[in-house]
Amino acid sequence: MKAVVVDKDYGSVTAEELERVAAAYQAAGIELALLDYQVVAAQQKEPTVEEIIAGCKGADAILATGNPPITRKVLEALPELKFVQRFGVGVNSIDLDAATEQGVIVLNLPGFCAKELADVATAMIMGLVRNTNYYDREIRKGKWPKCQYLLPGDVREMTLGLYGFGAAGRYLHDIFHGGFGTKVISCDPYVSDSVKEQYPHVEFVTFDEMLEKSDIISIHVNLTPETTHVFNKDTFRKMKNTAMIINTSRGPVISQKDLAWALENGEILYAGLDTVEIEPIAKEDPLLAMDNVIINPHCGSYGIGAKKTQIQMVCHLIPSAVVDGTVLSHNVANRSVLARDTGYQFV
Repeated sequence: MKAVVVDKDYGSVTAEELERVAAAYQAAGIELALLDYQVVAAQQKEPTVEEIIAGCKGADAILATGNPPITRKVLEALPELKFVQRFGVGVNSIDLDAATEQGVIVLNLPGFCAKELADVATAMIMGLVRNTNYYDREIRKGKWPKCQYLLPGDVREMTLGLYGFGAAGRYLHDIFHGGFGTKVISCDPYVSDSVKEQYPHVEFVTFDEMLEKSDIISIHVNLTPETTHVFNKDTFRKMKNTAMIINTSRGPVISQKDLAWALENGEILYAGLDTVEIEPIAKEDPLLAMDNVIINPHCGSYGIGAKKTQIQMVCHLIPSAVVDGTVLSHNVANRSVLARDTGYQFV
C-alpha cells in the first residue's frame, strides 16, 4: 500500500514525528511518501488540488497534517484511495459527501487536544481580565502603568457561555465552575440528554440567550455552514458591551472584520483568538493594534499530552485497518460511510 503526506510543511507536525508515523506504516506494509509542493514567500502553504492529484496517483491513503483541499475533484481523480487521515479534529477542507460516495473513509482525532484547548482558553480569559498581556507589553516599553487600563472584573461573579459543549467545552466548564465557582451556560443543540444529566447545574440556552447573558463566550464548535460567521455584527450587538469572546476552534466562525468593528465601537470589550480567518493574520489587520485582544498562531493543540495522543492515534488507525481489517468508528468523520461496504469492519 501507498500513503502520502500532502502537507508536510504545515507546521503542526515535526519531521521526526512523521518519521515515527513512517516506521509504524512500514511495519504494516505501507509505504509513506511526502508530497513535494510549492511553498510561497517562505510561508507554510497548503498544496493545490492539482498538486495533490499529481502527487497522489495510486495512493491508498492521504495524510493531512493541516487543512488541504481534499475536494470532490481530488477524490474522483484518485480511484484507488481508501483513507484520508487528518492529524486533528477539523475536516472542513474535506468533501465528506464525495468521500462517502467514493467509499473513502475519512479519519480524524476527536478530542485529542481538548484539555489543551481548555487551558489556552483559560489563559486568554485570565490574561484579558487581569490585563497581564497589556502590562507586560507596556513595561517592556519602559513604562510602569500601575493600576491603570481596564478595571478587572471578578470571574467568580461572571457568566461563562460555552458555544459548543463537547470535550473542550466541558474541560473549560470544570476549570471555571469547579475552580472559581463561575456560572456556566451553554448553547449546543446537539448535546445529548445523557450529557445534560451529568451537568445539572449547566443551563442549556438558545443562541440568543447565550449572547445576552454571557460575560465571556468561549467557542468550541466545528466549522460548518451553520457556524461560519455565526458571530457577526448582529450577534455582537446582542452581547454585553463588557463581554469577551474567545475562539479556540476555527477562525471563520467569527467574521474578523465584524469583530474589529465590534471592538472599535464598544459593542464588546475583549477578544482572545487562537485562530483567525486567514492565517497568518495580515500585518495591517486592526486587531493587531488593540491592547484588549490576544492572538495566538493557531497552536491550541500544542502540548505534551496532545502530541502523544495525536501521533499514537495516527500510527494506529490506518495500520490497524490494513493489518486486521478493523477501523475505529469513533474516528470516522464521514459517518454515513459506516453503512457502506468498504471492505473494513467498523468497531
